[in-house]
Amino acid sequence: MKIGYARVSAKWYQSEVQISELEKQGCDKIWKDSVRDGQSAEKSLKEFLRQVSKGDTVIATRLASVARSPADLLQMLEQIHKKGAFFRSLAEPWADTKAEGGDRVIETLRGVIDFEIALADAESRDEENRPQTFGVSAGRPQKLSENDKSRAQSLLRIGKSAAEVGRMLGVSRSTISRLKK
Repeated sequence: MKIGYARVSAKWYQSEVQISELEKQGCDKIWKDSVRDGQSAEKSLKEFLRQVSKGDTVIATRLASVARSPADLLQMLEQIHKKGAFFRSLAEPWADTKAEGGDRVIETLRGVIDFEIALADAESRDEENRPQTFGVSAGRPQKLSENDKSRAQSLLRIGKSAAEVGRMLGVSRSTISRLKK
């Protein structure tokens, strides 16, 4: 059995165009899904998948109408696959799990998602390490240069108080006191 899947999620977007295309494909049933009624997309998808049986082919007009992200699409395809059914997108002929090598569609999608996750992970690590890349340390800027630090330590060794050294260098007594440690 061919089951058409027409899904809309915005109030202004209508499903009539999708339904018309699915009827032209000879779908035995057409599931009209509208997520705008406050119903979660996941709950709606579960209701739809109850209608799918082994050997059925789910047909959608385009991938963008059934999923918001590659991860959503993968989840849907895996659930259809577990039921022993197939999936086909009219606008994206490569997304046909019934065709020869159809299992590769799901595997490729898994690979793309793994790649996206790896890129996001690498990008976040790069952002965390960006200050060191440019020679900047994370945190507050140092109040004293290395030269001023050695000068302060020398003055402390000859008996000057932290308050005196701090006034000389234009920093607080506590900043100089931390140099003693």
